[in-house]
Amino acid sequence: MAPLSSLLLSLVLSVPCFAACNADNCLRALRAPSRLEEAQSFCAAFTTAAVSAASAIPSFAVAGCTGNVASRVSSACTCIASSTPVTSTSSPLSTSTSTSISVTIESTSSAPTSSPTGFPSGPKACGNSELSCHNTTVAEDLCCFNAPGGQLLQTQFWDTAPSTGPNNSWTLHGLWPDRCDGTYDANCDASREYSNITQILQSYGKTDLLAYMGKYWKDYQGNDESFWEHEWDKHGTCISTLEPSCYNGYKGQEEVVDYFEKAVSLFAGLDTYTFLEAASIIPSTTATYTFTQIQDALTAAHGFPVTISCRGGALDEVWYHYNVRGNVQTGDFVPTSPDGSKSACPDTGIKYLPKYQTATPTSTTTGSIPTSTAAPYTGRGFLQAYTGGTNKGCLISAGTWYTTGTCAGYTAAASGDGFTLTSSKGPCAMIADSFSCAATNTAGEVFTNLNGSLAYAASSNFYAAAIPSGSVQQKVYTQGDTSGNDVEVSFVWQGI
Repeated sequence: MAPLSSLLLSLVLSVPCFAACNADNCLRALRAPSRLEEAQSFCAAFTTAAVSAASAIPSFAVAGCTGNVASRVSSACTCIASSTPVTSTSSPLSTSTSTSISVTIESTSSAPTSSPTGFPSGPKACGNSELSCHNTTVAEDLCCFNAPGGQLLQTQFWDTAPSTGPNNSWTLHGLWPDRCDGTYDANCDASREYSNITQILQSYGKTDLLAYMGKYWKDYQGNDESFWEHEWDKHGTCISTLEPSCYNGYKGQEEVVDYFEKAVSLFAGLDTYTFLEAASIIPSTTATYTFTQIQDALTAAHGFPVTISCRGGALDEVWYHYNVRGNVQTGDFVPTSPDGSKSACPDTGIKYLPKYQTATPTSTTTGSIPTSTAAPYTGRGFLQAYTGGTNKGCLISAGTWYTTGTCAGYTAAASGDGFTLTSSKGPCAMIADSFSCAATNTAGEVFTNLNGSLAYAASSNFYAAAIPSGSVQQKVYTQGDTSGNDVEVSFVWQGI
């Protein structure tokens, strides 16, 4: 086979075949311009009997060729085999109604920065697009017009049982495409349902995005990654303007990045906690509010009514509604009214409960050392980290402090006047003044509940060298300042 650097590949496909081939991530991975020669060589020797697991396909295509591996690789190789190599440069992409499409691909030493057709990489450019749900004719270019999911909802949670995220912020639920009549589609493309959202975002260098999601896009069961996967699989795959065919020089999973970036961008501009606070609506265990009070406060901020949801008479979710002019990636999100009657709250007596409520303890003092009589932690729970009054991550299974990963589940068991803690790594103890959970810790340390916070030796103050960020973890100590551990942190039990 001639080197790919000297080969111009003309892919002449009928429209139906072209659409079918582009529908599968396995094909996209194998047909990547910088890998095409390797893929052609692999496909030339491929037999379905030889492939039974992802490990049997080229490493660069593993992420795309999952599920029924043999079937998907076979289909991808069939599409690649239908491509006809020629030695002359193909004609430019036609703008006529011809049923064939001609694309020129050349070898590069790295991922291409522009598409084979010469357009800039990234989402397809959109001109004077109509506003979704307001078109007067049938929209033909669904890369620049969101349909059938033309109303986009930015949805938020206020979780209190168990609590998630900062105690002065709502958390992100998702970005949903509703049909214009209030119905919706779900799980629209099984071939693009991913189980590695974190890995995809990391591959695009989106560490800041992941850190933000780790703080504000929280799963109440502690499995953020699974929650993100669910939101993308159920809702992201149903957004027409995020289809891979809507990208020039599609690089693989970039629509996933765009989905999460847009959801976070919208959420960051919709500070529900502050909107309500400005109307004197604040979390309380005793105060109640009317539906009109809450709706008026949020309508004033958004410009249009929102959807408000309650559970057990307590406020727990808000949805902001938009129509979009253009695509989701770069288009204009225009606030609008809900696409139907969706709010589910009573007219009066609505509670807005505080997060991270703890039992009010009573304390006695012996000398200068306070002794808490608050109930010991029991059962299973997370240890949420607080510094400067803000929730910043949690403890993970080794006993270290982390801000971007999944919280570890701890088991608390009564012991004397306090309790012991165990994680999946083993019993937890203070080893050389550092909180540690490991199988080598022969006996768990006895901790107490001091005013709701984890305490050791009658103190709920712990220390670290810095607030962890990215993939960095921090050890937690009982000594600060002179030991170089200048960040004070406390840990609050969140039962699960």
